[in-house]
Amino acid sequence: MKKRIVFASLTALGLILVCVFALSSFNKGFATGVSEDFQMDKNTLVKYLGYDETVIIPENTTVISAAAFEGNSSVKKVVFPKSLKEIGYNAFAEMDNLERIIVPDSVEKIGASAFANCSSLSSIYIGSSVNEIGSSLFAGDDNLKVIEVSEDSKYLTCLDGVLYSADRTVVYEMIPGREKNFYVFPDTVSAISPYAFWGCKNLEHTIVSDKVSAIPAYAFSGATGLKSVTLSFNTKEIQSKAFENCINLEQIFIPDSVSFIADSAFDGCEKLSILTNALSNAEKYATDKEINTIYSAEYDINIASTLRENYAKEIAEKKAKEEAEAEEKFFDITKDDSLGAAIIVNNEAVVLMDPSKIKLADPSDNSINDNSFDAILKENIENNIIPENLFYLKSDLTEINIPENTKYIGKFAFARSGLKKVVIPENVRSIGFGAFYHCDDLNEVVIPDTVTEIEPQAFEKTAWLNDWYENGESDYLIVGDGILIAYKGNPEDYVKPENVKSVSCDIK
Repeated sequence: MKKRIVFASLTALGLILVCVFALSSFNKGFATGVSEDFQMDKNTLVKYLGYDETVIIPENTTVISAAAFEGNSSVKKVVFPKSLKEIGYNAFAEMDNLERIIVPDSVEKIGASAFANCSSLSSIYIGSSVNEIGSSLFAGDDNLKVIEVSEDSKYLTCLDGVLYSADRTVVYEMIPGREKNFYVFPDTVSAISPYAFWGCKNLEHTIVSDKVSAIPAYAFSGATGLKSVTLSFNTKEIQSKAFENCINLEQIFIPDSVSFIADSAFDGCEKLSILTNALSNAEKYATDKEINTIYSAEYDINIASTLRENYAKEIAEKKAKEEAEAEEKFFDITKDDSLGAAIIVNNEAVVLMDPSKIKLADPSDNSINDNSFDAILKENIENNIIPENLFYLKSDLTEINIPENTKYIGKFAFARSGLKKVVIPENVRSIGFGAFYHCDDLNEVVIPDTVTEIEPQAFEKTAWLNDWYENGESDYLIVGDGILIAYKGNPEDYVKPENVKSVSCDIK
């Protein structure tokens, strides 16, 4: 599944306004471990009380309690410590502006509904150690289209928009934003978790595998797009509210093998007809519940398989199209008089200005010497975070001393500056999108292994990265705590190295 992005061309005035707004964004708040906004009980984060956009969980936190962030509409990004072991029930539920979650490899348990009903959440990464998860982790996250599970995980895997156990015997949950309207259970699946398909609006037709003997409570409840279901001849029971409020469900094939159907299994299914054989338990159930019984299919019981086959025939063309749409798009600023370029970041068009074509009002004086930039950085750094866009376009910034206690370097913080060398302190844990983008003279970079996250384009178009593309001996550029930030081999030859924990570049 790829993001589909549509953006309109911007006028020159619009470009200026966007950039001026971006340059002022460092006034936005952040929260870290020194903030009183964290209500702690020893190593447990009980409640976050703040309203910052970027939150860095305090070091040595091992547990995030139930509902710790629930309902907070200010937070967009959360950075977790390596010490974290458990994320509690509803910990990040109902957060309207939360955009992305990276669950570190240290986490072993994630409670039920931990990220449920987060309307802006578009992607989740789950680390290698998670071995226990609750139901409906991301139920109601309609914009969630990407879940990545560490390739080192022995417990979970995500394929085709569905989260499974590593051996694919258990279906844990279908991603709410999965776009396909069909799902054929793999032959390996023998169990379905409660709420596994809750609220899936795009799913219309499904065929349950032969190894599934029971449809558990609430398994398909609230799947409002569902139209037809085909159960196997090994299915024995349908439990309470299994298909509750599937308001568009028109047909379910229930074979003779089904001996138990809960009274509430189809509550709220007003369009339902049960396809079954005469004298079956399903026919008796339908009669008792005044549900229409049919003996010949209105939907072909294999319709999901047919749709899958048709999809497979078109997949090559569709994949190429989706990759083109998801790929970061740049306007060519060298062929006309455009003031800048646009790049797609998290479904938004972010404007990058060409410094040779425009001069922006800036809170600092371009004539000041390099040493003064250290003072500016110390003055503007807040809660150990370097703000977004702080030194954007500062061509006369050639060197900088990043404070030792810095933990996060914001998006485009040094982009298009004149930096020649940067040493990232050992306390830094995350480097934001495009932080050093287009620093053309940046030829020396030191990144410690304390850095666990580097967002895409952080060092793109720097002399350092360009030199690696030209002269690097390996096809893989791995920095920090096992972060792959560049790959220059053939895409078909790509194999994720064993020491790589996360990938922050496209394998094109």
